[in-house]
Amino acid sequence: MFRDQVIDRVTSFVLADCYEADPAFDYTRIRRREGAIWKLVTERPAHLLNPRYGSWSDLLTASIDALIQEAMENSKGDLSRKKWSDYNVIAFRHPLSGSLPFVSRWLDMPAAKFPGDLFTPRMHWNTNGASERMVVSPGNERDGIMHMPTGQSGHPLSPFYKNSHDAWARGEPTPFLPGPTLYTLTLAP
Repeated sequence: MFRDQVIDRVTSFVLADCYEADPAFDYTRIRRREGAIWKLVTERPAHLLNPRYGSWSDLLTASIDALIQEAMENSKGDLSRKKWSDYNVIAFRHPLSGSLPFVSRWLDMPAAKFPGDLFTPRMHWNTNGASERMVVSPGNERDGIMHMPTGQSGHPLSPFYKNSHDAWARGEPTPFLPGPTLYTLTLAP
């Protein structure tokens, strides 16, 4: 959240001409933007600092202050018992559940509070999460592990639609290699 606050403050000034030339300009479409922004914050060139801030430290402090104010408003002034996971709630929703809300309880995964964010190995943020995680060494696949949210089937009535989700949510490893064959699906013309 601090990162987002800083990036908004830096880009609103540095890219002001772009926004003026094209109101639909969106800097988030620029690939590899992160490095350039953090180079500015690290090197702190005075000519690229928004004049509303007296220094780069003031810009960073304003970012922290805005973050604290938002957190205080969201927690009604009591931050003492707040945890990051209270804010980072994961909600995997099936593409049809927005159109068919009466069946969403069968289509969607249960919402849950999570640690981590977009920039951690156990990446999750709102509706975004790693599609799978694997830890395996070539030649030692038998000892490898994996995590997969939801399940391997896209069919809500399949027993494999949600079967991996609880272990993924708890961060519990599951075997990398498949177990014995239980079912066979044969496709015929």
